[in-house]
Amino acid sequence: MKIIPKGQYLRQAEINPLAPNTTTDFTRRIPALSRKQLMRDLRIIERIVKAYDEEGDLDKTKDIFFKNAKFLSNPLYWETMRTVWTAVGSTENAPEFVKYMKSDRPSKGWFMTPEDAMALDAMQFPITIYRAYDSEPDTGISWSTDKAFVEEYAQKKGRKVKTMQVERKRIFAYITRRFESEIIILPDEGDTQGSDV
Repeated sequence: MKIIPKGQYLRQAEINPLAPNTTTDFTRRIPALSRKQLMRDLRIIERIVKAYDEEGDLDKTKDIFFKNAKFLSNPLYWETMRTVWTAVGSTENAPEFVKYMKSDRPSKGWFMTPEDAMALDAMQFPITIYRAYDSEPDTGISWSTDKAFVEEYAQKKGRKVKTMQVERKRIFAYITRRFESEIIILPDEGDTQGSDV
């Protein structure tokens, strides 16, 4: 690793600490950060990578993020959360993630990759999204624009499918990492998300 004198800043081209990691691509963008903050971020991220890639411990992966999120820089808070969500997120733990997703920390745009953000911006709203679920109340936040994918998944898992039309302002994020065209919708108070189809 290139040694950066104290007080100087690192840029993406100068370091890619996770390049050898092929199981979980935690980051492709490195923001300009102080050396001290970058090192703190890297230590936390390395622990998350180890828990997921080497130990295969999904609960530990999630817990490391939740316990250390406050110490991450703003961009890496959002980007690391996206990766932890795609790695271990589920209907069961969605309420835990929602608390962090509703944070007012700056740099929220880092939750999506640049490519996913561009794809979301190019969509014609309102869009129809779909979700496979077991029963109501449904605490899940993960929907999809891919109806066939959701119907096939629901059939395999013995679940029902619901649908909803949404405007851009209701969408927290669009993620293609799990190959399911995932749309994250954060619940409002008293929200009854979607209708049975």
